Amino acid sequence: MEKITRCDCHLHTDNSFDSETPAERVVQRARELGIEYIAITDHCDILEWSDVNIARSNAQAAELNEKYHDITVLRGIELGEPLQAPEQTAIALGLCEYDFILCSLHNIAGEEDFYFLHPHAQQAQELIRRYFDELLETVKWNEFDSLAHFTYPLRYITDRDGVQVDMECYQPIMKEILATLAANGKALEINTSGLRSPGGFLLPTVEYVRQFRELGGKYITLGSDAHLPEHMAIGMKEGIAAAKEAGFNAATVYLNRQPVEIPFE
Repeated sequence: MEKITRCDCHLHTDNSFDSETPAERVVQRARELGIEYIAITDHCDILEWSDVNIARSNAQAAELNEKYHDITVLRGIELGEPLQAPEQTAIALGLCEYDFILCSLHNIAGEEDFYFLHPHAQQAQELIRRYFDELLETVKWNEFDSLAHFTYPLRYITDRDGVQVDMECYQPIMKEILATLAANGKALEINTSGLRSPGGFLLPTVEYVRQFRELGGKYITLGSDAHLPEHMAIGMKEGIAAAKEAGFNAATVYLNRQPVEIPFE
């Protein structure tokens, strides 16, 4: 089997509320694909998280890393909405030792996950504005390693529901978010899950990856955001091509919260 990618740093197991895949099956599938590094990043949506699930996810990743010597299994977490409950965020971050903290924003304060929203065009414009406002504050908070799916709302508003959004009006704040990431030495994730949807686009698209590079960004992480084994590594060829087009020659993984660059083959 042709090796698709050397790393996949956004994966979910049955320790996430929306996956039924055992952690060992994730590792086995990665080995079948020839992947050298994976990060198990189970959900920690801060208003609904379970310390039991996060501790179990962390322990399983550590155990599987010891068991299999042909793959590095990283102890990750997808930390969602961290500013919406700062005390709970501090507890979650202190619960375990992590290799990799992936930060995300699935819902803005006071709203449901964008998955559950079906706004019309005017509502969508306002929701996305609020999303980037909160995302900027989250990036300034800075207690993470990589920012997940930068353009997350478009997965549902544009791709699923077909609502067209004028992205031009958000360019100043999007640039500020990317510039802040770059200045703080954080990574931007290229999330390939959108390529499994009808519209078929990366989150974010190459134009924003290129802008991140031009603003001084040093690191990108690659993540399939797979909740099923068969989705692992899907879209990675396109993700790597976008990274190269934007000027990156390596993906980054995190060991004990330290970036390690993995050159593209």
